[in-house]
Amino acid sequence: MTDCTQDDRQALAPFDELIDGLIDYLVRAQEDEGAGEFAGSFWSELAYHIPQLDYRAGGSHHNRTVGSAALAFMKCADSSPHNDLRERAERAFDWIVTRQHEDGGLFEITNNDRPSQFHLDDERSSISLGLVTHGMCRCMQLGVPTKEAWVEFLRKAARWQLTVETDPGNFLHSEGYPEDKLILNGSAHAAETLLIGMAVAENRRPRLGCRAGAIRAIEAIVALQRDTGMLPYSNYEGDNSVSYTATVCWVLQNLLDQRMLPMDVREGVRAPIRRAAEFLAAQVNEDGSIDWDTWENHGQKYHTWVYGLMARALAWHEDEELRDAALRLIGFVHRELFSEEKGLPRLYDYPVGEERTICGRTVRAEGFYECAYHQADMLDCLIDTRELLS
Repeated sequence: MTDCTQDDRQALAPFDELIDGLIDYLVRAQEDEGAGEFAGSFWSELAYHIPQLDYRAGGSHHNRTVGSAALAFMKCADSSPHNDLRERAERAFDWIVTRQHEDGGLFEITNNDRPSQFHLDDERSSISLGLVTHGMCRCMQLGVPTKEAWVEFLRKAARWQLTVETDPGNFLHSEGYPEDKLILNGSAHAAETLLIGMAVAENRRPRLGCRAGAIRAIEAIVALQRDTGMLPYSNYEGDNSVSYTATVCWVLQNLLDQRMLPMDVREGVRAPIRRAAEFLAAQVNEDGSIDWDTWENHGQKYHTWVYGLMARALAWHEDEELRDAALRLIGFVHRELFSEEKGLPRLYDYPVGEERTICGRTVRAEGFYECAYHQADMLDCLIDTRELLS
């Protein structure tokens, strides 16, 4: 929308209220110096437990929240009334480097400050690590003062990623998953972490190793795209997903925008991204809600933050039909799910009190709002989507 009409401005109006509310919440959620070892982290009243799919199981300092929240703070630092957003971003990264293990990994999610237990008692994740490395690298590009501890964090993160590759291009989502299960978003986050590692590498040897690993991951992802355009959750049959199609699109789009992809693979991802976007647009109902039931088989089903991710993946394109689908998604969130009292959208997109089946479990929608990593991811995507559509 190069020439913004009055109708365009009205369509974009929901973004401002959503973004302002999300910033206010995350500012409140960030721990101050009185939190001791957790100063700079983000406290979440709710913690989404997988595989239990339970928001009630105790609050948390989610490691991954730092990546999206700090990056969103930096993007809004000049326009937000909160004048210390740059400093808040810096404090968040100062905290997260203290959570990295010596081998370079991060826990997937810490509930009540304990490791999550998807499969193992002590479990690292390419997802949390990828979101943090993405946010840290972009914030450094946007002007947060670079610190040697942060650079070392990124180098160690890339080294860890190379240790969890099983088959070529298969970078384990998190420890404990079957080694033959190539989970596309895990490999996508790994590719970005490796390309960031390549950019900060100390010398030629790790630089080449990171480059080669990232290319293997991207080639493996593209090879698994379905005829529908879907980028499925994994290489397992029937592992269909709308939400993870959007996740992989988002990562690859970021790599193109930042010119991080090697020249020999750059053009090879554009057509798959376009096909995936057409698939995503087809899952947006006329009222802006997501058609979850046809293709979504995973734990992100019915989660509101996916609306932001899908909108961002669609708004990236110049095609007006794709961009219109992005606007409808956010219009639905603002119209149906946003609470003026809370300043936040609800975490599930179906009516409070109703039940749905997610990954074989019965889940009741409640008036849940304060899950920091969900809202941080939503905020970061909304900021980008508003800019892309303006």
